[in-house]
Amino acid sequence: MSELPKGFVTAGHGILFDEEETKRCDVCKDLVEAREEDEDCESFSVRGRGMLLWTRGEERRSQEPPLCPTCAAAIGVSALQRWEIEEDEG
Repeated sequence: MSELPKGFVTAGHGILFDEEETKRCDVCKDLVEAREEDEDCESFSVRGRGMLLWTRGEERRSQEPPLCPTCAAAIGVSALQRWEIEEDEG
């Protein structure tokens, strides 16, 4: 068997298709902790999931990847800033 070039990474079935019940952030790959609906939280925390929408011809597809609170907040603030810029431009 030949040796892989330096910097070359392979991924097996276990990594590609996480068989565990743990969810990882789609952006940074940190573990996303499950929260109860009625859990009281003293600190700022964002629900961890995003929404991706795309079309292919007439077909519409969507996906809701899990996000950690840090990445969810960063993506949300970035979206709000872009919305504000677009409204200012007219």
